[in-house]
Amino acid sequence: MPAAVLGSLAAAGLCVAASPYLAKLTLSVPDRDERRWWIGRPAGRARVLVTGVTGVVLGGLAGAAAGWSALLPAFFALALLGTPLSVIDFEWHRLPDRLVRLAAVGGLALLAVAAAVRQDRDPYLRAIEGAAAVFAVLFLIFFASPRAFGLGDVKLATVLGGYLGWHSWLAVFYGIFAGFLLGTVVALVLVATRRASLKTALAFGPMLLLGALLVLAFDLTPSLVSTP
Repeated sequence: MPAAVLGSLAAAGLCVAASPYLAKLTLSVPDRDERRWWIGRPAGRARVLVTGVTGVVLGGLAGAAAGWSALLPAFFALALLGTPLSVIDFEWHRLPDRLVRLAAVGGLALLAVAAAVRQDRDPYLRAIEGAAAVFAVLFLIFFASPRAFGLGDVKLATVLGGYLGWHSWLAVFYGIFAGFLLGTVVALVLVATRRASLKTALAFGPMLLLGALLVLAFDLTPSLVSTP
């Protein structure tokens, strides 16, 4: 069985197994007054189902991107934390720092482990540079036009920039671009079907996650240089 399929099945299965707990987090994490947010709150079947489906999608893509390799724990962590973040963003239009920071720290640590296992630090250094580059560009856009997207989106994109940077600079470009493209397409569809207006706030975080993971899972990084 191909490594990408093994990784995809493993990550998706683990996300499904964790979905009852992740569903609880979608209720406790957004509450700023909840100090013991990591315990979660009782979640109904519908919420668990939605969380589980989200986990299958993100876990499957993340596992395919990592394959059966030392990268799998890092990508599984991204899918695991990205699942409640996506659900919360759809409901609240927020990406709580509680989970985004955990994703950043987890990614930094687990990608370092992968670099140590592979005995190759270059991808890890590029991941850090990719994260810094994405933060710099998107923060400038946010500063110039705060209504374009939220600061939480900038932080999440920074985390994704690290994962994309591990693979290549082209992945950084296409992965972030894919998120913006998906967000634009979804917004246009909602406006065309009159389910939203041009002023309606839309959840951008899930689009960033999905775009980055699609690019990595299916290696959607065509060369920017034309060949004769």
